[in-house]
Amino acid sequence: MKRLLLLLIAVMLCSCAKSPHKTNLNPELAEQPIGVYPPGILVTIDGRDNRKEKQVVVFTFKNEPAMLRNQVAPQVLMAERLADGLSQQGLLRAGQTPVVVTIAVEELLVKVGKTKSGLLYNSDARSRIKLTINNRGSVLTKDYNRQESKETATKPSIADLEKMLNTQLSDVLQRILGDGSVREAIRGKS
Repeated sequence: MKRLLLLLIAVMLCSCAKSPHKTNLNPELAEQPIGVYPPGILVTIDGRDNRKEKQVVVFTFKNEPAMLRNQVAPQVLMAERLADGLSQQGLLRAGQTPVVVTIAVEELLVKVGKTKSGLLYNSDARSRIKLTINNRGSVLTKDYNRQESKETATKPSIADLEKMLNTQLSDVLQRILGDGSVREAIRGKS
């Protein structure tokens, strides 16, 4: 009787477990080369979120939370990661400088739905990031777009969806940090 009661309690507790209400994006950077920039260049790094809706995951089928936001605002996360990478390359971050680097999140979303047959789950991840460098009135703007789709037989976990977006954001950051035109704009060479 005690075993049956314990089993019943365990089932009730498991059924009450909530799915997460937020994601935890965490793009990673590879080690950056040292000495890319000459000593003494100060930059201001600003993050912006230009999205109308702030969620990063949307489920389009029943029995799921409709939308999930990220724990840390994506523009803050991207600005901090970019600042880390630029610091490793030799730049110094300061408040008010003549060189302003703005990283703007234009789109960042994974839509999860079912295929037409209703047998598979489709995850479509899209990210669109805009980088603007203003160096004493000289402006460089670059767009970085990524997209990935996956079909699975089972509902994808939040960790799988986070991984899709993290891969895209990590790739964008690496491209920015390795881009010769970005480096020239920061140095003040056009």
